[in-house]
Amino acid sequence: MKAGWIGGRRFDLVFFFGSALLAALVGAFALAVPGAVVPLFVAFLVLVDGPHLVATWARTYLDPDFRARRGRLLALSLAWLLPGLAAWSVTRATGLRAPIDLFLLAAALWSFHHNVRQSYGVLAIYQHHARTALPARKTDRLFLHGALWLAFGLFSFGHPQNRVFLGLPAEPPRLLATLGLVLLGLLLVATVGYGVYRRTRFRGEDERPLLYLLGPTLGLQLFALFVVGSFEPLVPRPADPEQAFMASTVVGGTVHGVNYLGIIAAVSRRRFEGSDARTLVASFGRRPLVAYAAFVLVSLGYLALNAARGVLPSLAPVSREAALPELFLVLYWGLFFHHYYIDQKIWHVRDDQTLRFELGLGGVS
Repeated sequence: MKAGWIGGRRFDLVFFFGSALLAALVGAFALAVPGAVVPLFVAFLVLVDGPHLVATWARTYLDPDFRARRGRLLALSLAWLLPGLAAWSVTRATGLRAPIDLFLLAAALWSFHHNVRQSYGVLAIYQHHARTALPARKTDRLFLHGALWLAFGLFSFGHPQNRVFLGLPAEPPRLLATLGLVLLGLLLVATVGYGVYRRTRFRGEDERPLLYLLGPTLGLQLFALFVVGSFEPLVPRPADPEQAFMASTVVGGTVHGVNYLGIIAAVSRRRFEGSDARTLVASFGRRPLVAYAAFVLVSLGYLALNAARGVLPSLAPVSREAALPELFLVLYWGLFFHHYYIDQKIWHVRDDQTLRFELGLGGVS
């Protein structure tokens, strides 16, 4: 693989830039054919979301070297399955919804934080390859975080369906609605203006970081929230926020998941090409298509978990508020909490020279 890219020029164009085009096409198709939203969501779970979870566990638990070095992390991180089980137990014992609701609020916030964090991580890799000037790196970081969190806040409190789920009137007071529209307009203008500023202020620099920031990161997220999201819910009579924003989830989640699978494939290939190791993780590293097929196969179990927690309208025979679906719901989020936590620990390039090499940033080979 060539230096200067995460996995190579064509590889990056597919996984890190082409994923945004794919997600936009999926979103447009969902708007044109609302009846396809649930099948698209099922395909997303099996082909993208599930495999990106499994890829984390393959890189860690299946790797004998990682188990030897970070066995304590792998064991203790499983404790992230417990908060949801505790919240579920208290709710079942007391009848109070607050424990489950607070747990789900924490899940929503951590989920978006994880998405922002990964986006910045990929951006930082491109900044390294492009030798982006330090002032540009700082402004990119601040703009990425500020713009994404502002978009998240506007969507969370401005969309009628979200407001209903939050116990607020579907339509906000006129003053707040006007303020929201003004802030959204400023965000769109700021996005265009920031692109012009960066190109002008740092003329002559490699434009890959800026293109990634404005396209697959911010542009796609704005499309998912404020274009696709404006027409949600596309699923009739949604029972919860997930069903209400199923198409938006697929659009935003496609970029996140495909980016992650691309990173895993790139680092695994650099690590194991030329290696004669016969471990399963080494075999996956040398044969990414075989690895992906295995991840998809395991993701059929992930699909079953989603069906059991009642998120799929056509496969939800009991109420989401029944004991068993809620148990599967907290187990689902427990898996993601575990994924978020592990992810925070395994991608520290400053402290890991081997990882720097695997990401094409230099370091030992």
